[in-house]
Amino acid sequence: MSRLQVHRFARTLLSALLLALIFHVIFCNEVQALLAGTNIHWEELPKWEQRRLAWTRGPAALWETTRQLDPISLLTAFAACGLLVVIGGLRWRLVLRVQGLDLSVREVMRISFIAHFFNAFLLGTAGGDVVKAWYVAKAAPERRPEAALTVFADRVLGAMALLLFAAVCAIPNFSLIYRYPRHWAVLLMVLGMLAVAALFVFLGFYTNALQPGRRLARWMARVPKGGSFARAMAACRTFGQHPGFLAEVSLWSLLVNVCIVLAYVALARGLHLEVPWVTLAYVSAAVVSVAAIPVTPAGLGVRENLFVWLLASPVFDIRPGLALSLSLLGYTVNLAWSVVGGIVYLLAPSETKYLVRSTSTATSGTRH
Repeated sequence: MSRLQVHRFARTLLSALLLALIFHVIFCNEVQALLAGTNIHWEELPKWEQRRLAWTRGPAALWETTRQLDPISLLTAFAACGLLVVIGGLRWRLVLRVQGLDLSVREVMRISFIAHFFNAFLLGTAGGDVVKAWYVAKAAPERRPEAALTVFADRVLGAMALLLFAAVCAIPNFSLIYRYPRHWAVLLMVLGMLAVAALFVFLGFYTNALQPGRRLARWMARVPKGGSFARAMAACRTFGQHPGFLAEVSLWSLLVNVCIVLAYVALARGLHLEVPWVTLAYVSAAVVSVAAIPVTPAGLGVRENLFVWLLASPVFDIRPGLALSLSLLGYTVNLAWSVVGGIVYLLAPSETKYLVRSTSTATSGTRH
């Protein structure tokens, strides 16, 4: 067996295993929603019982959930999650071009969907970010620092834009937030994260305060991983020197955030949840922002508890099970696109062929 055949077999096996893991998570989600409101608590079940229920009752539960949702709501949510990956890829391509890495739209989309595939079972979005940086670094081996920097900058700016979007959406919901301390707690967390993110974006993109040797950089070096973060933010100074860059990235980020909200609004409509769309916009943006903190794999548990905490309140008269179903359905639809990313990864050309083509595009232009 040749090395190429071995490589293809290994990649096929890896893809099959990871796709099985994605389906396992989907089936677990469905069984958890099925058990909501019963005397059986998923987290108290033995691991083997969880696996048995996932694969014996999960597929039927998934089919039943799909049947309950009207086709328009389901397709709208599915399309919104797909657009989210596409628009996010186009935003990242803008960041790449600032660093002189001019990959084609086709290659950026391919990498974005593959990264989305790996996001399904690694902490937060860090796994997909590593995959994106690795692919671009292989495409332009002489530009590895710039490749890693584009992924870091895209993630920081995307997170800040989502936090800002959640804060703005909180304004028309102020009467609701004012009455419930739980909403206040989440909003204060969002505002705190936004203030920190905006401060570091300003310092890194538009000042030299985080450059090596500066007082603030020396102070951050005393904090665990603070030195690495300060160096990464200082390297973003090149982005701040491009007029209009932040405005363009903000526009793409706004479209990403609209897709997130659209997916949850469509699913809520399919579940017949009587929650104003403006409230769902605030709740979904705030929950996704907080769940992005890599505390659990892909934010599992954090996201579900926050949706139940914010929506299953007296003002909406929504059962905890329905709020949990909304969260799990949103994650399941997103995982469906991870399956698509797995197929893209499986069908991607061999690395040698891919890298030769990418290197020629990545080094050919340095225009903004």
